[in-house]
Amino acid sequence: MTMGEQLGESLRDMARGLVALRLKNASDYLAERRIEGGLDLYRRVGTACLEHLERWDPIGHAELAGTARGAGIPLIDLYSAVNLTDIRDVSSIGVIEGSHDEGCTAFMAPVQQETPLLVGQTWDLNAGDLEFVVAVHRVPDDGPETWSVTVAGAPTLIGMNEHGLWVGTTNIKVRGARPGVGYMDIQHRVIRERSHDAAVKLAMDAPRAAAHTYWYADESGGTELECSADRAVRRPLGSVPLIQTNHCLDDDHVVQEGEPPQPSSRARLSRATALLASGSVDAARARDIMADRSDGVLSINRLPEDGEPTTTNACTIGVPQNRAFEACRGSADRGEWVTLAFERAS
Repeated sequence: MTMGEQLGESLRDMARGLVALRLKNASDYLAERRIEGGLDLYRRVGTACLEHLERWDPIGHAELAGTARGAGIPLIDLYSAVNLTDIRDVSSIGVIEGSHDEGCTAFMAPVQQETPLLVGQTWDLNAGDLEFVVAVHRVPDDGPETWSVTVAGAPTLIGMNEHGLWVGTTNIKVRGARPGVGYMDIQHRVIRERSHDAAVKLAMDAPRAAAHTYWYADESGGTELECSADRAVRRPLGSVPLIQTNHCLDDDHVVQEGEPPQPSSRARLSRATALLASGSVDAARARDIMADRSDGVLSINRLPEDGEPTTTNACTIGVPQNRAFEACRGSADRGEWVTLAFERAS
């Protein structure tokens, strides 16, 4: 049995539940925007993107196909469900709608005195996704050991490998989405690299389907990429933290944003910037930042009782120098934090 088949079989019920939920989310999203074709269109776009994945990363494609077999799910449905935001963006090309407020707050803090480089991120999306959040430990024979925080049956979303390479992402929307590889495809390929420089090159050169920010770090440094489908802006970590939420910061991307920046995204960026303005950032401080409720329903910490379509479904912290990876399901102040330990020596 392949690694993908093992994953699919072990998470079969959860993966099936996720796919059903995500396909309903996609159908509702397209219907709200009066986009004709519904799930037939969505699956056609997913098929085109899946073909790009097979050419660009045959190993990743084979693993996902194995996961689909193990879970008893059609490959196109699993692929389209786990890459929801990208397939959705390509399916809705040309339609602008500002009512769908999504999430994620990411930051990267430089080495300060005796405190090493640290990366932190909340993962915020559909409120119903919380029950499907999992941590997946992969120990392949022919690649690096990895941990990823993701959803059942999906490739890497946020993670770290045995070399201390960190990968993270937030969603943004920029016009120009096209059939290409999804953001999870990119993360799952990149996490097999040894260095953040190699990760950055792969993500910049990838035939991307849609817009995202990508966060890569190792003990030598870190970089954020603000990417549309055909353009990548590189921001190396310097002496001050890097921070981004869900709207574009690059001027050229700003004029091409697919939806107006939402109040939550602006508020979270402002709050995180203020909280990270001075002093060193260790894991305890990172947890406090991700738990912040200073702005009510617009806060970094997004709770189910806010009644918003988006909640904080996972929180993650990485210290590449120490190969230290901590995560919790749900919000930083309510979830149970666990250490995701590596078995192999680097």
